[in-house]
Amino acid sequence: MSRAKDKILNKTIGQKIREARMNNVVYDKEIGMETDGQFLGTYKARKMTITQSKLGKALGVTFQQIQKYESGHNGLSLLKALQISNFFNKPLDYFTSDATELLEKVRPTDNSSVKVSESFENV
Repeated sequence: MSRAKDKILNKTIGQKIREARMNNVVYDKEIGMETDGQFLGTYKARKMTITQSKLGKALGVTFQQIQKYESGHNGLSLLKALQISNFFNKPLDYFTSDATELLEKVRPTDNSSVKVSESFENV
């Protein structure tokens, strides 16, 4: 993949990480009672921002590394992407779908990669 595509991919995924971190929703018990360890009642949704430090601790990295992921300066390994997906309880596709669509738009129109592979086959 070219550096331009890497940059687009990293930046897009980083924006989705920031969006998930800033718009995290938690549910608090509002009205009801506990019966046999099960809550019977209603929950109230509350928006709760997750700090870069808290996310970093959960992933085993520093807050500076989270900053680099969010800005697109550093790319994510698959393991880190899965950990982030798990942390926010969101499918991996949530973080990558926009990036995949952008990469489709930037895909080269020539068949240079095909030509290279064909030339190796001829050797």
